[in-house]
Amino acid sequence: MISYDWHQRLKKDCIDFLNNKIPYKDYDFEIIYNAYPERVNGEIPQYVTTFVAKELAKKIARKPDQFLNFLEFIQKNKGVVGKKIFNIVIQKVALRNPGKYDQMLNDLIIETEDENSLKKIFDNIIFPLLKRYPEKYIDKLIEWLRHHANKYMIENIFKSLSNYIKTNKEKTREIFENCESFWNSDNQYIRSGNIKILKRIFKVNPELYREIYSSYQSTYNPNFIEILASAVSEDSKIIRQLIERWNKSGNIRIKKAAAIAKKNIAKIKKK
Repeated sequence: MISYDWHQRLKKDCIDFLNNKIPYKDYDFEIIYNAYPERVNGEIPQYVTTFVAKELAKKIARKPDQFLNFLEFIQKNKGVVGKKIFNIVIQKVALRNPGKYDQMLNDLIIETEDENSLKKIFDNIIFPLLKRYPEKYIDKLIEWLRHHANKYMIENIFKSLSNYIKTNKEKTREIFENCESFWNSDNQYIRSGNIKILKRIFKVNPELYREIYSSYQSTYNPNFIEILASAVSEDSKIIRQLIERWNKSGNIRIKKAAAIAKKNIAKIKKK
């Protein structure tokens, strides 16, 4: 816990830093809390840095355009706390001003290669934007997937879309059709993401799930069949018919897919 005196001092020093340091490009915000007397394993306690991050974010969010250089600098150069401040600010201002900070977000997503950092950006910034402005950010996620995706970006994009389907079932078909355009991709992470989407569709809209399988009953494209087989989530007539058809194929990939689908059905029956 932060004592009342330190609570007041940290708030005062946050204001002083914003007014008297940032205008002169002095971005070393650690000065705000370096004098705090307590340490945990030799470091300033996390609850102190979190308090300072939230205080700075609260004030920066009122006039964010004045602090864009500061935000870009701390996101890239000021470690965990810098990223924390950046994420809190951008989450606040992006939700209030949809589209205005998209270029900053775009650069951030593309440049961030660390798994944990990217996860926090998607959880704290991108997913709230997707929930608030789905018409805009479904397209934005698909654009990232099409042009810039690395392993961790792909995983977070599909995770965001899958989680969004849970919150808004009406967008299920639209999201599926966007993701379906990637079914021929050889990228294993995109293929895994599409399997995740199909499994989510089964949970929220079984009718659409069955419609999808019915629409692919004539395909012999191994890429499509491997996705369908891996996403088998029920023992139904159409799926049994598909497995029987796949099993008769002379294509080794399709026969393997049939075996995977059979294993999935066996797991379902055990539950």
